[in-house]
Amino acid sequence: MKLNVAIYLGGVLLVVLGSLLSAFIFENDWIPVAVGQLLLSVLSYPLGVFASLILFVLIYMGLATPAEAIFITMPAFALLGYLQWYRIIPAFYRK
Repeated sequence: MKLNVAIYLGGVLLVVLGSLLSAFIFENDWIPVAVGQLLLSVLSYPLGVFASLILFVLIYMGLATPAEAIFITMPAFALLGYLQWYRIIPAFYRK
């Protein structure tokens, strides 16, 4: 179980690092950032929708650039995905 959690969190970290790297390489292109955000949403769906809303609000209000917004919301994606896949769903099916 701990290996699964480590693999999941490592996957989230890799997606975030890849998205940040692509955001810095392609400065004015939104597609790599959008793909990274989509992958993060898929990894933590459906609870990842809340982190996506935070991400979009940060970008829309001009409080952060897309790269900064992904970096800021990375802990929210990781925590929500961990809670969903390793706490809530197993507890639901144990009953």
